[in-house]
Formats: sequence, C-alpha cells, structure tokens
Amino acid sequence: MRVNRELQGEVVARAACGLPAGTGTAVEAERTVNASGLVALAGAVVSVGYELAGQRVTLRMDGTQMTVITGDGEPVRTMPCPVPAGGRPRLRGARRAAARPLPPPGPVTVQRRVSSRGGTMVATQKIQVGLIHAGKIVTIVAEDHSFRLIVDGQTVRVVPRTTTREIHRYKAYAAHPRPGKR
Repeated sequence: MRVNRELQGEVVARAACGLPAGTGTAVEAERTVNASGLVALAGAVVSVGYELAGQRVTLRMDGTQMTVITGDGEPVRTMPCPVPAGGRPRLRGARRAAARPLPPPGPVTVQRRVSSRGGTMVATQKIQVGLIHAGKIVTIVAEDHSFRLIVDGQTVRVVPRTTTREIHRYKAYAAHPRPGKR
C-alpha cells in the first residue's frame, strides 16, 4: 500500500513540479535511504547501498545514468537510471538539476594493495606493479594519460592509461599488510 500512496503523491506533485514532460534536462530528486539501503523511485525500489541507510540522498538523473549524491554533495555511486526520461519530470519532488559538480582539480590519487602475484587494478585497468612489491600498499596517481605508481615514497613505474573509466574506489582494502605475509 505504501508504494501506491507514493505513486499517488507523484501524480499530485506533477503539477507543482515546474518541469515540462520530456525536457531532456537533468533532473534531481531527494529521497531518504531505508535501513536496507533502498529508495522508492517511480513505484520501483532501487538499491543505492546499505552504507547510506538513514541518510538523505539526492538522485541525479541525466541521460541513461543516475548518480547518488550524499548530503554533503559527494557523489558515491553511479548506476543505470531506472526511470525513463519521459517519466522523470513527474517524480515526486523532481527539480531541474544544478550544474554538474566540477571534478576535483589535479590528478586523482588512490591506494591499492598489491596482490600476491604483483598486480593491482584501477578503473578496470590491470596494472603489473612487480612481484617484489607483493603485499605492499601502492599509491597510484591517475593523470590524464598515465598512472604513476609510488611504493614506499619512490616512483616505481609510469604506466600508460588505456581506460577512460571513472575511479570509484580510493582506499586500499588493507591499510597494513597482514603479519607473516610478504
């Protein structure tokens, strides 16, 4: 029944939205994430992540993508948009999206733990750091056309960047190598 009430609210909110149907512009809507990490959107339930449970998030729908933005303005997840473009202006609380936030200036720096085989992965690109560095934490500076790998304060390699994918994970799994491991 709750989903039906929300759908009725979206139908009523249509007139107050101020967006003509099918404008093609980016649309934002705010929702509160439930305890299971789900939000209700256009009669469907969308998983945005249980780590956001209880938080108020902004869902920015632009083209075929939907970005989940936390209350402090940090984008945490990008996923396929479950709402067709024509239905977005009719969503409860829909509004024109603000200008796309600018990416942080300068290169992005991430950390990864080197696998036992000497490799790691950034932005879906596999990078061979070297077997001698297995188990260590490598700092990777993602520049426009290359990845610079830094281990123990020294640059060990510069690898050409073959992907244009965004980086979503910034921290290594283990901040400190486990005792007894290389």
